Amino acid sequence: MGDSAICDTCGKPSKVRISDGKGAALCNLCFDCHNREMAELFDSDMPDNVPERLTITDCNGKHHEFDIEFIKFGTGKSLTAIEVGETKRKADVWGSLDDDFDEMLNTLKERIKKALSVEYMDQHGRIKDNKLVGYIDYDSDLDECVIFVDGKLYTWDELGRNISTFEGHKIKIEFGSIGDELD
Repeated sequence: MGDSAICDTCGKPSKVRISDGKGAALCNLCFDCHNREMAELFDSDMPDNVPERLTITDCNGKHHEFDIEFIKFGTGKSLTAIEVGETKRKADVWGSLDDDFDEMLNTLKERIKKALSVEYMDQHGRIKDNKLVGYIDYDSDLDECVIFVDGKLYTWDELGRNISTFEGHKIKIEFGSIGDELD
């Protein structure tokens, strides 16, 4: 599905492609239309207060904007926040179909606030306090995976040069989903 795909139901940009399992598209849906279909299919409620965007203020008084994606599945639902602007942070919350949406949203806000309250790199792009937490993403312009730490992009080469200052030290690598607490 390319960037130009539109929802077959409402005409908004498509985010979900339903196929026959052999590559042929059956339909393209935006999250709203997909969620309504899932709610009807699994006899679950649709929240009426899903924000499209959240503004969260960090400990320095700077405002950060996050686009919010809500999606229902047959087995649960998720809320994902993706930062818009100079820095790129992500946070998410997963729940079952009967989990309270407002509680999920509050948990998401707390996770965003926590992510904004911790810095792992100093102003020169060096690791602070012998600890680093970020997320892996794919950069199509670079055609490679990159690491986001404190919302800033680092290539593997940049990260490698940074880590090389710890030569002779132990290292622990731990992976988790965006919503997992890794600290």
